[in-house]
Amino acid sequence: MIAEAVAEIVARTPAAHRIGEPSPLSFHLASALAAYGQALLAAPRANSPSFPWSSEERRAAAALGPDLDQMEVAAEIAARLTGMIRGLEMWQCHPYRRAVVEPPTILGLGCSRLLDYGAAPEAAAPDGPPVLMVPSLINRAYILDLEPGRSMLRWLAARGARPFLLDWGPPGRLELGFDLQAYGARLLAALDHVRALTGRPVSVMGYCMGGTLATGLAACRPEGIASLVAIGTPWDFASTEGMAGGFRAIFRALGAAKSERMLTALGDIFGAAPVFLFQALFGAVNPLQAAVKFQKFARLDPESAEATHFVALEDWLADGIPMPVGAAKDLLIGWQIRNETAAGRWRFLGDRVDPRAIGVPALIVCARNDTIASPPLTEPLAELIPRGHLIRPATGHVGMVVGGGAADRVWRPIAEFLASHAR
Repeated sequence: MIAEAVAEIVARTPAAHRIGEPSPLSFHLASALAAYGQALLAAPRANSPSFPWSSEERRAAAALGPDLDQMEVAAEIAARLTGMIRGLEMWQCHPYRRAVVEPPTILGLGCSRLLDYGAAPEAAAPDGPPVLMVPSLINRAYILDLEPGRSMLRWLAARGARPFLLDWGPPGRLELGFDLQAYGARLLAALDHVRALTGRPVSVMGYCMGGTLATGLAACRPEGIASLVAIGTPWDFASTEGMAGGFRAIFRALGAAKSERMLTALGDIFGAAPVFLFQALFGAVNPLQAAVKFQKFARLDPESAEATHFVALEDWLADGIPMPVGAAKDLLIGWQIRNETAAGRWRFLGDRVDPRAIGVPALIVCARNDTIASPPLTEPLAELIPRGHLIRPATGHVGMVVGGGAADRVWRPIAEFLASHAR
């Protein structure tokens, strides 16, 4: 039955928005081929006591038997690559299309808009304590309202909060000249609008680099802010651990001037820092991630809820947003290379950002398994904010907002925090 369903889906025409995805597709395929090729070359040394197995990998390898030869390894590699390709085809041809009915837009700011989740059908208190949600500039804002049952904003609205989502939108002609200061002015305008509309102090909540912007807002423009929530928020970029840290070390060795020229050249060619630049950087953090997850997807029943959620999430991951060159320079050079945030040199909304000046209660959510904004990047922020409280859920970066355990591990503590500090 499952095999027939898989064959039926693969036989369909790929969805237009998934053709050539995940981007850059050649990078993901080449990364898998290179990694498995290295495994094949290393196979003759696999029985050596000094071979660098992880404990989990060593147990899995032992289960394959003591007489494993390179031909068997090659056959296993071929099977895994085939599984990856099958999973990619299943995803590209899957019938799922996102059809979420959005709440009303109450404010337009250029290509950005402010959505009121207090008017969503799930809202328990349309006039509840206001929460301004600030997403990342790199990915689409709808990760916070991905699909039924996987919407952080609707979940919070159902429990008495009144979330407002600032959807940055893809940059238009006006936004192509934006740096983070310009986006900060737009964030401040959204905050002022929510305050005027509700007549109450507003809690500000940010996800990923949106949390960094929300922190800058709370530090530099605290008027009317009730509390701060920062989810997976990078702050101290000093760490060079792991693949992401290794890339920071490479860019620092390259130097800010050369990196700036590279971004300027990309802007001259594409008009903005292109989506594939960030997708390649994220993919390089874990080069085998695409291979492993699409292999797992190929084993699912395409009609299952698990498969549908996988497709919804992959569609979001592939639906990136180009970033204005000025903002990209602030992010990749000012933050990643110069570490201006942790060094106290980052200026936002015209002032130097000092988290120690934040007087409102703050909840800092740092996932233990986050490879995008790892604990060394996120946890130092909690130590700087005088009334900061840190929680460390056992999840990953995206899992904090759409994972199966997100409601209990992340959303519920946030809802309790917001309710206890509402004014």
